[in-house]
Amino acid sequence: MPEILRKFLAVADHVMGLIPMKSPRFRRSVLIVAVLALVAGIYLSLRNQPELLQDVQWTPLVVLALFAVPVTMFFNALEFVLSARLIGHRVGMKSAVETTIVGSVANLLPIPGGAIVRVAALKSEGASVAKGTSTMIFVVAIWAAVSFGYSGIWLVAGGIGMLGLLFLMIGLAGAIACFAMSRQLLDDSLITAQLFACKFGLVLFDALRLYLCLLALGVMAGFGQASVLTVSGFVGASFSIVPAGLGIREGVSALLGPLVGLTAAAAFMASAANRLVGFAVSAPLAAILAWKTDHSDKPQMPAKGNET
Repeated sequence: MPEILRKFLAVADHVMGLIPMKSPRFRRSVLIVAVLALVAGIYLSLRNQPELLQDVQWTPLVVLALFAVPVTMFFNALEFVLSARLIGHRVGMKSAVETTIVGSVANLLPIPGGAIVRVAALKSEGASVAKGTSTMIFVVAIWAAVSFGYSGIWLVAGGIGMLGLLFLMIGLAGAIACFAMSRQLLDDSLITAQLFACKFGLVLFDALRLYLCLLALGVMAGFGQASVLTVSGFVGASFSIVPAGLGIREGVSALLGPLVGLTAAAAFMASAANRLVGFAVSAPLAAILAWKTDHSDKPQMPAKGNET
C-alpha cells in the first residue's frame, strides 16, 4: 500500500507541477473566471426561476447563520485537533477554532489558502511541512469516502440505483483504504475512526445547511434531496486550482439537483446561498481575530508609576 500511495502522489505532483500556480497573473485569472462563473450561474438561475428570490424566508437563514454555520466551525476545528493528534501533536480547541476561521476565509484567495493555513499551523506546533501536508491529504481522503458514501445512500434511497451504488462503492473503497493505511503506517485506527465520525458530522450539517437554504428560497424539498448535494462540497474543494471551488460546487449541485427532483436553478442557488452565508459569518470573525493578533503583537508601553 505505501508503494502504491507513493506512486500515486508522484503522478499527482507531476500533474500539479504543470499548472503555473506560482504565477500571480494565472492565480488572478483563475479567481476572476471563478467569480464570473458564479455570478453567471446566479444570473441564469434567477432568469430561469425568478421566483426563487421573490419570497425569501428569513427564519431558515437566521438558523443557518446562528446555529448551522457555528456548528460547522466547531466540527472543522475538532477535525484539525484530531489531524494534529494523528501525527503526535496536540492543538488546543481555541487555536483550532481560530485556524479554522482564518482558513475558511483564506480559501477565497487565489491559492489553496485553507490548506496552507492548516499546514502552517501544524508547522508552528513542531510538525514538518511534509507531515502536515500528508495529514491534510489523508483527511481529504476521509472526506471523499464519507461524502460519496453519504450521498450514495440517499441516491439509492431515492431510486437512483446505478449512480448511488457507484458512490457507495467509492465511499466503501475509500474507507477501507484509509483504515488500511492507518493500521499499516500508524498502527492505530482510533483517531482515524474519530476523524470519520467528525467528517460525518460535517457532511450531515452541510446537508442541513443546504436544506435550510432551499427552504429559504421557498423550495419545498426534503432533507434527503439536500443530502445528495453534499458531495458537491468535496468535488468543489478538490479543484484547488479554483479558490474555494468557486462555481464548481454550485455547478455540481446543479447537475445533481434534477436527479432528485430539484431544478438545476434551485440546487445552484442553494449552494450559492450556503457559501455566501458561511462567508458572511466567518469573514467578520476572521477580521476580528486578525485585529486582535495585530494588536497583541505590538509592544506595550510600560505603565507609568511612582519613581523610586
